[in-house]
Amino acid sequence: MLSSKFTPDHEPRIMPDPILPFWFKQRQATLTPAGADVYKVTAPNAVEAFIGIRQVESQMWSAFLSQAADGAPVAVTEPIFAEAAMAWEAAFELYRGSMIY
Repeated sequence: MLSSKFTPDHEPRIMPDPILPFWFKQRQATLTPAGADVYKVTAPNAVEAFIGIRQVESQMWSAFLSQAADGAPVAVTEPIFAEAAMAWEAAFELYRGSMIY
């Protein structure tokens, strides 16, 4: 699934889905769309959570982790990622570090 974003000059650009890390597949986790740049993560013997990314005015990306699709972030990174793919990697690491016991 691809999502569309609008650039400052209102030209749509296509956002690719996040690339699943190797450990994600080993944990038998699933990723379900839950909004714009937000996904629900479920896995056996792990806490359900939501991961996502946001782009700020500087065009940099940050990642976040929350326990509800529209809930307050439990963990968030600074907007230091130049590419969305890098922010998605960080989002998966936030989940792995906080929700997998």
